[in-house]
Amino acid sequence: MAKTITTLADNLHTSSITEGVSTPIATEYMTPRANMNPGEVLAAALGACTLTMVGYAASKRGDNAAGTQLVLDPVFDDKHSRIVKIALEFTFPAAFTPEQKNFYVNVAKTCPVHNSLREDIEYTVTVK
Repeated sequence: MAKTITTLADNLHTSSITEGVSTPIATEYMTPRANMNPGEVLAAALGACTLTMVGYAASKRGDNAAGTQLVLDPVFDDKHSRIVKIALEFTFPAAFTPEQKNFYVNVAKTCPVHNSLREDIEYTVTVK
């Protein structure tokens, strides 16, 4: 895996670039803002990893998971010092059976980002 370099700019803005990648990821904490804050980036990383696992498993099984969406809602503690809960809402293709949806929700739980987060984070999962 390539190294990522993050630089702090004025007004709590950051810019992160991964070696070999041309587009940086910017974060902002102050309002108004045009970019995600760091907690939202974490949720986006979880979503990207989760759906990558779903897509990979679907390709191996001959299913087409294109169009699957995942809405993530991270909840911080009262001090805003850490994420304590993440609600995940999957919307699978209309042709997916309940068994397929259940299978892919379980596949999603194997993503490396999910497995790297604290074990005491509460997850709620909704499937459409």
